[in-house]
Amino acid sequence: MIKIIQKFLSMLIIFLISGCISTRSIRYETIVRPPKPPDYTIEILDIANINRPYKVIGVVQANAGKLHSTADTIDYLKAEARKMGGDALIDLQQVPSKGGVIAPAGNMYVYGNVREIWSAKVIVWDQP
Repeated sequence: MIKIIQKFLSMLIIFLISGCISTRSIRYETIVRPPKPPDYTIEILDIANINRPYKVIGVVQANAGKLHSTADTIDYLKAEARKMGGDALIDLQQVPSKGGVIAPAGNMYVYGNVREIWSAKVIVWDQP
């Protein structure tokens, strides 16, 4: 019975850790821009294809569990960019988290990395 409870708790911990998304933003300037409306389209752009002047105003990050889809995680990044007053995202990156979960599995322990870190720079269009 104790082994069943241990396995259940291990699986519950792994599920909870791999299922959440937390976001944060880092501003590069002291100017507080008004947030964009929820329906404002935040594009993800390739820096090589941008033909108009812009300014990088900060970075947004999402620490996401692998149970979330890529689209869901990117939506969280876009929401953070809207809060900052951004117009678009550039340099979108995804890397595995440096932490992991150690869970008992019978007579041994299993280590698993169940998180991913996503980040992108937030830009605003410069006015001519």
